[in-house]
Amino acid sequence: MSPNVEVYTAPPDALARLLASHHLPHALPLLRRLRFTRFPGGITEHTRILYACASGARLGEGEDVGVREEPFAAAYLDFSRGPETEIWLYASLERRPYALAQAASSPAGGADVDREEASAACARAVLEEVKRQRDAYSAERAKVSFVFAGALNETLRLALLNQGLVFEFVSIFDKWIFRLEGLPEVREPLEGGMRWEGVRREDIAFMLSRSKIPRTERTVSLLPSMAVYRDDGTPIAWAFLGPDSSLSSLHCEEEWRGKGFAKAVAVKIFRERLKEYDNDGHCWADVAPDNPQSQRVCGSLGGKVAWTVSWSRIDLDKSFPTP
Repeated sequence: MSPNVEVYTAPPDALARLLASHHLPHALPLLRRLRFTRFPGGITEHTRILYACASGARLGEGEDVGVREEPFAAAYLDFSRGPETEIWLYASLERRPYALAQAASSPAGGADVDREEASAACARAVLEEVKRQRDAYSAERAKVSFVFAGALNETLRLALLNQGLVFEFVSIFDKWIFRLEGLPEVREPLEGGMRWEGVRREDIAFMLSRSKIPRTERTVSLLPSMAVYRDDGTPIAWAFLGPDSSLSSLHCEEEWRGKGFAKAVAVKIFRERLKEYDNDGHCWADVAPDNPQSQRVCGSLGGKVAWTVSWSRIDLDKSFPTP
Protein backbone atom coordinates (compact mmCIF):
# COMPACT_ATOMS: atom_id res chain seq x y z
CA MET A 1 0.00 0.00 0.00
CA SER A 2 1.30 3.45 -0.91
CA PRO A 3 2.37 5.60 2.06
CA ASN A 4 -0.01 8.35 3.12
CA VAL A 5 1.12 11.87 2.18
CA GLU A 6 0.54 14.76 4.55
CA VAL A 7 0.04 18.18 2.95
CA TYR A 8 0.76 21.49 4.69
CA THR A 9 0.48 25.09 3.52
CA ALA A 10 3.48 26.24 5.61
CA PRO A 11 6.63 24.46 6.83
CA PRO A 12 5.87 22.42 9.97
CA ASP A 13 8.35 22.95 12.79
CA ALA A 14 8.55 19.18 13.28
CA LEU A 15 9.88 18.71 9.74
CA ALA A 16 12.57 21.34 10.24
CA ARG A 17 13.62 19.66 13.50
CA LEU A 18 13.77 16.25 11.82
CA LEU A 19 15.89 17.46 8.91
CA ALA A 20 18.21 19.54 11.07
CA SER A 21 18.79 16.95 13.78
CA HIS A 22 19.42 13.79 11.78
CA HIS A 23 19.75 14.48 8.05
CA LEU A 24 22.49 17.05 7.52
CA PRO A 25 24.17 17.88 5.27
CA HIS A 26 22.12 16.03 2.63
CA ALA A 27 18.79 17.59 3.65
CA LEU A 28 20.16 21.13 3.70
CA PRO A 29 18.83 22.20 0.27
CA LEU A 30 15.27 21.36 1.31
CA LEU A 31 15.76 22.73 4.84
CA ARG A 32 17.10 26.03 3.53
CA ARG A 33 14.25 26.29 1.00
CA LEU A 34 11.81 25.84 3.85
CA ARG A 35 13.57 28.60 5.77
CA PHE A 36 13.43 30.84 2.72
CA THR A 37 9.65 30.93 3.27
CA ARG A 38 10.41 33.37 6.12
CA PHE A 39 11.88 35.86 3.64
CA PRO A 40 9.61 38.55 2.19
CA GLY A 41 7.93 36.93 -0.82
CA GLY A 42 9.40 33.51 0.04
CA ILE A 43 6.03 31.82 0.44
CA THR A 44 2.81 32.07 -1.56
CA GLU A 45 -0.76 30.88 -1.25
CA HIS A 46 0.23 28.01 -3.55
CA THR A 47 3.06 26.70 -1.36
CA ARG A 48 2.65 23.10 -0.28
CA ILE A 49 4.89 21.06 2.03
CA LEU A 50 4.55 17.31 1.49
CA TYR A 51 5.62 14.51 3.83
CA ALA A 52 5.30 10.72 3.67
CA CYS A 53 6.57 8.22 6.25
CA ALA A 54 6.93 4.48 5.58
CA SER A 55 5.46 3.52 8.97
CA GLY A 56 2.45 5.78 8.53
CA ALA A 57 3.40 7.85 11.58
CA ARG A 58 2.35 11.46 11.33
CA LEU A 59 4.98 14.16 11.28
CA GLY A 60 6.15 14.89 14.81
CA GLU A 61 4.82 11.70 16.37
CA GLY A 62 7.45 9.95 18.49
CA GLU A 63 10.17 12.42 17.54
CA ASP A 64 12.59 10.95 20.08
CA VAL A 65 11.93 7.28 19.30
CA GLY A 66 13.68 5.76 16.30
CA VAL A 67 13.25 8.89 14.23
CA ARG A 68 16.83 8.67 12.96
CA GLU A 69 16.10 5.49 10.97
CA GLU A 70 12.46 5.98 9.97
CA PRO A 71 12.25 5.97 6.13
CA PHE A 72 10.50 9.07 4.80
CA ALA A 73 10.42 11.67 2.04
CA ALA A 74 9.52 15.36 2.12
CA ALA A 75 9.21 18.18 -0.38
CA TYR A 76 8.61 21.88 -0.88
CA LEU A 77 6.26 22.49 -3.82
CA ASP A 78 4.95 25.66 -5.45
CA PHE A 79 3.63 25.62 -9.01
CA SER A 80 3.39 29.40 -9.05
CA ARG A 81 7.22 29.49 -9.14
CA GLY A 82 7.35 27.97 -12.61
CA PRO A 83 9.05 27.98 -15.05
CA GLU A 84 11.79 28.06 -12.41
CA THR A 85 12.27 25.34 -9.79
CA GLU A 86 8.90 24.12 -8.56
CA ILE A 87 9.95 21.36 -6.18
CA TRP A 88 12.78 20.53 -3.80
CA LEU A 89 12.57 16.86 -2.77
CA TYR A 90 14.49 14.97 -0.08
CA ALA A 91 14.36 11.32 0.96
CA SER A 92 16.13 9.70 3.89
CA LEU A 93 17.79 7.19 1.54
CA GLU A 94 20.16 9.96 0.37
CA ARG A 95 22.32 9.34 3.43
CA ARG A 96 23.17 5.81 2.24
CA PRO A 97 23.96 5.84 -1.49
CA TYR A 98 25.63 2.44 -1.20
CA ALA A 99 22.22 0.82 -0.59
CA LEU A 100 21.35 1.24 -4.28
CA ALA A 101 24.35 -0.84 -5.31
CA GLN A 102 23.49 -3.40 -2.64
CA ALA A 103 19.95 -3.70 -3.94
CA ALA A 104 21.16 -4.16 -7.51
CA SER A 105 23.79 -6.77 -6.67
CA SER A 106 22.10 -8.72 -3.89
CA PRO A 107 18.62 -10.16 -4.56
CA ALA A 108 18.43 -11.15 -0.89
CA GLY A 109 18.31 -7.49 0.08
CA GLY A 110 18.87 -6.74 3.76
CA ALA A 111 17.85 -4.22 6.38
CA ASP A 112 19.57 -1.28 4.69
CA VAL A 113 18.15 -2.16 1.28
CA ASP A 114 14.62 -2.59 2.63
CA ARG A 115 14.83 0.70 4.50
CA GLU A 116 16.03 2.68 1.49
CA GLU A 117 13.48 1.09 -0.83
CA ALA A 118 10.81 2.11 1.66
CA SER A 119 12.17 5.66 1.52
CA ALA A 120 12.06 5.57 -2.30
CA ALA A 121 8.43 4.42 -2.11
CA CYS A 122 7.70 7.44 0.09
CA ALA A 123 9.32 9.74 -2.50
CA ARG A 124 7.21 8.11 -5.20
CA ALA A 125 4.07 8.71 -3.12
CA VAL A 126 5.03 12.35 -2.65
CA LEU A 127 5.40 12.80 -6.42
CA GLU A 128 2.05 11.12 -7.04
CA GLU A 129 0.56 13.72 -4.68
CA VAL A 130 2.41 16.38 -6.69
CA LYS A 131 0.42 15.27 -9.73
CA ARG A 132 -2.83 15.70 -7.78
CA GLN A 133 -1.69 19.14 -6.62
CA ARG A 134 -0.84 20.07 -10.21
CA ASP A 135 -4.30 19.11 -11.43
CA ALA A 136 -5.89 21.14 -8.63
CA TYR A 137 -3.65 24.18 -9.24
CA SER A 138 -5.18 25.12 -12.60
CA ALA A 139 -6.61 23.55 -15.73
CA GLU A 140 -3.84 25.19 -17.75
CA ARG A 141 -1.05 23.80 -15.56
CA ALA A 142 -2.65 20.35 -15.68
CA LYS A 143 -1.88 20.30 -19.41
CA VAL A 144 1.86 20.44 -18.65
CA SER A 145 3.05 16.91 -17.93
CA PHE A 146 6.20 17.63 -15.93
CA VAL A 147 7.26 19.20 -12.64
CA PHE A 148 10.63 20.97 -12.54
CA ALA A 149 12.77 19.62 -9.70
CA GLY A 150 15.86 21.43 -8.41
CA ALA A 151 18.98 20.17 -6.60
CA LEU A 152 17.70 16.58 -6.85
CA ASN A 153 20.30 14.27 -5.32
CA GLU A 154 21.46 11.69 -7.89
CA THR A 155 21.04 8.91 -5.33
CA LEU A 156 17.38 9.80 -5.06
CA ARG A 157 16.93 10.26 -8.82
CA LEU A 158 18.30 6.76 -9.47
CA ALA A 159 16.07 5.33 -6.75
CA LEU A 160 13.08 7.01 -8.41
CA LEU A 161 14.07 5.46 -11.73
CA ASN A 162 13.92 2.09 -9.99
CA GLN A 163 10.44 3.08 -8.80
CA GLY A 164 9.33 3.61 -12.40
CA LEU A 165 9.49 7.41 -12.52
CA VAL A 166 10.02 8.95 -15.97
CA PHE A 167 12.43 11.87 -16.48
CA GLU A 168 12.12 13.87 -19.68
CA PHE A 169 15.14 16.10 -18.98
CA VAL A 170 18.14 15.83 -16.63
CA SER A 171 20.97 18.35 -16.22
CA ILE A 172 23.77 17.27 -13.89
CA PHE A 173 25.69 19.47 -11.45
CA ASP A 174 28.37 18.82 -8.83
CA LYS A 175 27.56 20.11 -5.36
CA TRP A 176 30.60 21.89 -3.92
CA ILE A 177 30.45 22.25 -0.15
CA PHE A 178 32.29 24.87 1.92
CA ARG A 179 32.34 25.64 5.61
CA LEU A 180 31.76 29.25 6.56
CA GLU A 181 34.58 29.24 9.10
CA GLY A 182 36.92 27.70 6.50
CA LEU A 183 36.50 30.39 3.85
CA PRO A 184 39.83 32.07 3.05
CA GLU A 185 40.78 35.61 3.88
CA VAL A 186 40.82 37.53 0.60
CA ARG A 187 42.50 40.70 -0.49
CA GLU A 188 40.15 43.67 -0.79
CA PRO A 189 39.97 44.14 -4.59
CA LEU A 190 38.03 47.42 -4.66
CA GLU A 191 39.77 50.33 -6.31
CA GLY A 192 39.13 54.05 -5.93
CA GLY A 193 35.44 54.95 -5.98
CA MET A 194 34.19 51.35 -5.97
CA ARG A 195 31.76 50.19 -3.28
CA TRP A 196 29.99 47.11 -1.97
CA GLU A 197 26.22 47.15 -2.27
CA GLY A 198 23.26 44.83 -2.58
CA VAL A 199 22.05 44.42 -6.15
CA ARG A 200 19.71 47.23 -7.19
CA ARG A 201 16.38 46.25 -8.70
CA GLU A 202 17.05 48.24 -11.86
CA ASP A 203 20.24 46.22 -12.53
CA ILE A 204 18.66 42.75 -12.36
CA ALA A 205 17.69 42.55 -16.04
CA PHE A 206 21.26 43.41 -17.05
CA MET A 207 22.67 40.79 -14.68
CA LEU A 208 20.28 38.12 -15.94
CA SER A 209 21.48 38.83 -19.47
CA ARG A 210 24.96 37.74 -18.37
CA SER A 211 23.77 34.29 -17.23
CA LYS A 212 22.87 31.18 -19.20
CA ILE A 213 20.53 30.06 -16.41
CA PRO A 214 16.94 31.14 -17.13
CA ARG A 215 15.58 33.13 -14.21
CA THR A 216 12.90 35.72 -13.70
CA GLU A 217 13.30 39.17 -12.21
CA ARG A 218 10.42 38.28 -9.91
CA THR A 219 12.48 35.56 -8.20
CA VAL A 220 15.91 37.22 -8.30
CA SER A 221 14.54 40.36 -6.63
CA LEU A 222 13.75 38.24 -3.54
CA LEU A 223 17.28 36.81 -3.16
CA PRO A 224 20.12 37.96 -0.90
CA SER A 225 22.75 39.60 -3.11
CA MET A 226 26.14 41.27 -3.13
CA ALA A 227 27.74 43.39 -5.84
CA VAL A 228 30.69 45.63 -6.57
CA TYR A 229 29.71 48.96 -8.15
CA ARG A 230 31.96 51.50 -9.80
CA ASP A 231 31.69 55.15 -8.86
CA ASP A 232 29.46 55.76 -11.90
CA GLY A 233 26.96 53.14 -10.66
CA THR A 234 28.01 50.38 -13.05
CA PRO A 235 28.05 46.86 -11.52
CA ILE A 236 31.18 44.88 -12.33
CA ALA A 237 30.84 41.75 -10.16
CA TRP A 238 27.94 40.17 -8.29
CA ALA A 239 26.37 37.06 -6.81
CA PHE A 240 23.12 35.88 -5.25
CA LEU A 241 22.14 33.22 -2.75
CA GLY A 242 19.37 31.07 -4.22
CA PRO A 243 16.14 30.08 -2.47
CA ASP A 244 18.04 27.08 -1.08
CA SER A 245 21.05 29.34 -0.22
CA SER A 246 23.27 28.03 -3.05
CA LEU A 247 25.81 30.46 -4.49
CA SER A 248 24.13 31.58 -7.70
CA SER A 249 24.91 33.69 -10.76
CA LEU A 250 28.43 34.53 -9.57
CA HIS A 251 29.79 36.79 -12.31
CA CYS A 252 32.57 39.27 -13.01
CA GLU A 253 32.60 41.44 -16.11
CA GLU A 254 35.34 40.33 -18.49
CA GLU A 255 37.53 43.42 -18.27
CA TRP A 256 37.77 43.03 -14.47
CA ARG A 257 38.54 39.31 -14.37
CA GLY A 258 41.75 37.98 -12.85
CA LYS A 259 41.76 40.62 -10.09
CA GLY A 260 40.01 38.63 -7.36
CA PHE A 261 36.55 40.16 -7.64
CA ALA A 262 34.59 36.90 -8.06
CA LYS A 263 36.29 35.23 -5.10
CA ALA A 264 35.83 38.33 -2.94
CA VAL A 265 32.12 38.58 -3.82
CA ALA A 266 31.57 34.90 -2.99
CA VAL A 267 33.28 35.17 0.39
CA LYS A 268 31.48 38.41 1.29
CA ILE A 269 27.98 37.18 0.41
CA PHE A 270 28.47 33.99 2.40
CA ARG A 271 29.86 35.81 5.44
CA GLU A 272 27.27 38.57 5.46
CA ARG A 273 24.09 37.00 4.11
CA LEU A 274 24.09 33.23 4.84
CA LYS A 275 23.02 33.91 8.44
CA GLU A 276 19.64 35.02 7.10
CA TYR A 277 18.88 31.32 6.48
CA ASP A 278 20.45 29.81 9.62
CA ASN A 279 23.69 29.56 11.58
CA ASP A 280 24.64 26.05 10.44
CA GLY A 281 27.72 27.23 8.54
CA HIS A 282 27.41 25.03 5.46
CA CYS A 283 27.78 26.87 2.14
CA TRP A 284 27.54 25.43 -1.33
CA ALA A 285 27.44 25.95 -5.06
CA ASP A 286 26.02 23.70 -7.77
CA VAL A 287 28.50 23.69 -10.66
CA ALA A 288 28.27 22.05 -14.06
CA PRO A 289 30.92 19.32 -14.53
CA ASP A 290 32.15 21.07 -17.69
CA ASN A 291 32.59 24.51 -16.09
CA PRO A 292 36.28 24.64 -15.10
CA GLN A 293 36.21 28.38 -14.37
CA SER A 294 33.57 27.99 -11.65
CA GLN A 295 35.32 24.86 -10.40
CA ARG A 296 38.52 26.85 -9.90
CA VAL A 297 36.67 29.51 -7.93
CA CYS A 298 35.08 26.84 -5.71
CA GLY A 299 38.44 25.17 -5.19
CA SER A 300 40.01 28.49 -4.21
CA LEU A 301 37.31 28.89 -1.56
CA GLY A 302 38.31 25.57 -0.01
CA GLY A 303 35.32 23.72 -1.46
CA LYS A 304 35.08 19.98 -2.12
CA VAL A 305 32.66 18.09 -4.34
CA ALA A 306 30.34 16.24 -1.96
CA TRP A 307 27.72 14.68 -4.22
CA THR A 308 25.94 15.15 -7.52
CA VAL A 309 22.54 16.73 -8.13
CA SER A 310 20.37 17.50 -11.11
CA TRP A 311 17.79 19.93 -12.33
CA SER A 312 15.22 17.61 -13.82
CA ARG A 313 11.80 17.55 -15.40
CA ILE A 314 9.82 14.64 -13.99
CA ASP A 315 7.01 13.55 -16.30
CA LEU A 316 4.06 13.11 -13.96
CA ASP A 317 1.64 11.81 -16.58
CA LYS A 318 3.98 9.07 -17.80
CA SER A 319 5.07 8.23 -14.26
CA PHE A 320 1.50 8.00 -12.98
CA PRO A 321 -0.73 7.23 -15.99
CA THR A 322 -4.46 7.56 -15.52
CA PRO A 323 -6.04 4.07 -15.43
